[in-house]
Amino acid sequence: MTTKKIKIKLQGHEKFALREGWINKALMLLPDNTDAFTRKDATDLFGIGSNMVKSLRYWMRALGLTNMAGTELSGMGKLVAKYDPYLEKIFSLWIMHSYISKNIENATTWFMFFNRCDADDMEKNEIESILLREVRKYAAETVFSEKSLSNDVDVLLNMYSRSKEKNDPEDKSVSPFSQLSLIKKMDGRYKKIHPNKTQFPEEIVLYELALRMLGEDGISIEDMVFGECGLNKAFNMTAVMASDYFDRLDAAGYIRVDRTAGLDMIYPVQKLDPLIVIEDFYKNNL
Repeated sequence: MTTKKIKIKLQGHEKFALREGWINKALMLLPDNTDAFTRKDATDLFGIGSNMVKSLRYWMRALGLTNMAGTELSGMGKLVAKYDPYLEKIFSLWIMHSYISKNIENATTWFMFFNRCDADDMEKNEIESILLREVRKYAAETVFSEKSLSNDVDVLLNMYSRSKEKNDPEDKSVSPFSQLSLIKKMDGRYKKIHPNKTQFPEEIVLYELALRMLGEDGISIEDMVFGECGLNKAFNMTAVMASDYFDRLDAAGYIRVDRTAGLDMIYPVQKLDPLIVIEDFYKNNL
């Protein structure tokens, strides 16, 4: 079987994990300063070093908050800027995580980690070995630096596994994505963790359904949970947990879950639009 060659992107972050307060600066500045990331006084504008400015520009693109040029906010970015610019709602972090975990061309290591690596109690070098194999497979003839991949893994693991409770709350180097608690670090080993139901709004599942069912009449539960970029991959969600969310969304009138005659299908009851799902969540949770 021939694997399709893809574009890959490694170490666009300049070795900086996303930090507290960075996204807010970009969300506030970009609407009136489309050249914010390229102007000579960018470091003064953002209040961070030149390499950090490059890093922030990368993160804004990799998380789906801007266009590829980094000159204007995307539809999702505009909604986050309008309703939750300080990322006070964990919902905002989940939708950004959703984007980067699927962003194979601009956040290749993130895609490979969440979709190709079952990090069940592994050391960093074991994770690197798996991701190196997968990137080689998908990059085909593209030449890339193994050191860049290693740096990516460092940033990814620090970005998700550092616990804010164990750090100085004033430490701005801690990534906001540590709040998702998707990766647990213990004794130098890493393990993916199932999402905490109390911190995982059902609208995230509705958002995922809206993304997957654009232009479709329905989707199989198997594909939605275990398919490429499915709930199990992107969020480490179990089938039981996913089924509970589907039933709740069914009861709320958004979808119809059909498990008769072994169909195991999900059908939209009303038109699902990803951006409308996002805006409705914010409006309902002001």
